[in-house]
Amino acid sequence: MTQASVSAGDDRERPGPLAGIKVVDLTHWAAGPVAAMVLGDLGADILKIEPPAGEPQRGMGVTFPGGWSTFFLACQRNKRFVSINYRDPRGRELVQKMASTADVVLENARPGTWERHGLDYETLRKLNPRLIYASITGFGQTGPMRDWLAMDPIAQAAGGVVGITGSEEGGPAKVGAAITDVVSGRLAAFGVVTALYDRMSTGVGQRVDASLFSTAVSLLTMRETEFQFTQQNPPLLGTAHGQIVPAEAFTTSDDRRVMLCIYSDWHWARFAELAGKPELAQDDRFITNSSRCQHRVATIAAVQDVVRSRTEAEWTGLLAGEIPYGPVLEFDQLWQHPQLEANELIASYDMPGVGEVRSIGSPIRFSGFSQPVRRVPAPAGADTVDVLREEGLSDEAIGELIAAGVVHSAPSQTVATA
Repeated sequence: MTQASVSAGDDRERPGPLAGIKVVDLTHWAAGPVAAMVLGDLGADILKIEPPAGEPQRGMGVTFPGGWSTFFLACQRNKRFVSINYRDPRGRELVQKMASTADVVLENARPGTWERHGLDYETLRKLNPRLIYASITGFGQTGPMRDWLAMDPIAQAAGGVVGITGSEEGGPAKVGAAITDVVSGRLAAFGVVTALYDRMSTGVGQRVDASLFSTAVSLLTMRETEFQFTQQNPPLLGTAHGQIVPAEAFTTSDDRRVMLCIYSDWHWARFAELAGKPELAQDDRFITNSSRCQHRVATIAAVQDVVRSRTEAEWTGLLAGEIPYGPVLEFDQLWQHPQLEANELIASYDMPGVGEVRSIGSPIRFSGFSQPVRRVPAPAGADTVDVLREEGLSDEAIGELIAAGVVHSAPSQTVATA
């Protein structure tokens, strides 16, 4: 396995701060697995509970190197894989037994789902008052949208993100990344860590709730306050800003795009100077942001004419670090960019039958510890036997459960049977 390099002299090889924290992970699809992965990156022992057929994300998408879904490879590191049929009463008892000694149970099913299986918060807290029970739903535990099915595009739409994204020509658009899935997962992990900290003083656990809808709405913080005073739906401006001009993407001479955000009049004057167009800083239409907003079309046309005169690389050399500027990096540029390694953003690991897999690492760095890939994605049930042994079951009992179809074990695991 490999990971982003650690600076010489760093002493960051100690276990992560969540080492010793046991998480029973009942999640599937995307937001929940991201939350579990974040906790696993921080050192927690993630026991991913799947039905015998495996969770749906194993078959998600259209890209399957070596038979593995790239969706699955992206967010299933640093976990142990346990396969239990929790619809069977004996399987349910096994999960309850695991939860009774766990620190965290993490789930992302529709509200009411786990009540039917006796694995809901109220049931499990009676077995373990110190338990943190974290839920990620589409729309929350209450309200008129409680029972709606949601995936990331639905949450982006209902949560207001799609309504302010896109252009007048093309219409509304969703954000290209699964933003509510990923951010909800990271917010849920933040909620878990906060609840664990709170438990240090209270001695008891609690329920943590996150939802894709709430995440989407939370992204509109500044836009909501603006609407409060205008009572006008924001226009669709593509890459442009509604109140700052110019603040959008422009096309270069080599047909790449660069983003300019001229947030102050000083930035405008500096842009004009660096671009070799001092007349722009002297034109009454462009001197202040207010005047540039009033003459948006003329401003954008003037800037685009200037930007067309140089390549992306030339503009980067000229403007980066001088004014708010950045190239619109396409994937063929982004994934090879040295800033990724500098920020330790790539978590690489070797996958049997696949080779090296480069996944997105933690966007947060710590000086006191690193976040290595300790475990790679594995087949359903790869760790069932080991985990059940840790729960106190004998090999004979495990063998009986396997024979009865209550649990599933990967072929590489064996147990002694009578």
